[in-house]
Amino acid sequence: MKVGIALDGVVRDFMGQLEKTYDKYFPQELEEGEELPERKITSFDLLEYFTFTGGTQELNEFLYVDSALEVFGHAGESKLNAVQHLNQIHNWIEDEGHEPIIISKELNNSKPSTLFFLSKLSGKFNNIKFVRDYKNKWDHVDILITANPNTLESKPQGKISIKVINNYNKNCESDYTIIDLKEILDDKTVLNKVLNTQTVSFTEVTE
Repeated sequence: MKVGIALDGVVRDFMGQLEKTYDKYFPQELEEGEELPERKITSFDLLEYFTFTGGTQELNEFLYVDSALEVFGHAGESKLNAVQHLNQIHNWIEDEGHEPIIISKELNNSKPSTLFFLSKLSGKFNNIKFVRDYKNKWDHVDILITANPNTLESKPQGKISIKVINNYNKNCESDYTIIDLKEILDDKTVLNKVLNTQTVSFTEVTE
């Protein structure tokens, strides 16, 4: 089986880095002693939290052209040692006779920026796939580990979704839910059963 592992929200702290980069280039005027208000991002509608007068086009230019290296290349890991855990899962999936695919929606300058992100953290992968739309990830995989709501909600029949829970995807349905990749490493029987299309019980993570 082909097992896709997405980057943003699973391995890369895309949302946190987007906040830092946006606030750098679009600083708010604050009174003396006033702190920047915390954003509570509970959906993936980025224009709801980041103001761009030009709408989606300006947002995409910011993300994928003007600030791609800062947002995608200089981002940190979503969890401590996330790339190391990804390396281990990648190798284990191969050892089990399946095909791991690192898959991510990338456009223009975010492609080399993402390769830089993986390189600087010693990512060791044989198959990296870039797609132009979140839903296109499903064209290349049977199982997908992802945090993206748009990807989760576009899952075709017959595919298997494993959601890495984040604040912006708690209401999205998935076949399985995990906290992070380390959870899979700590209990390989879960993914092993999924790979063999067996039914397993899985407890939904709640706060």
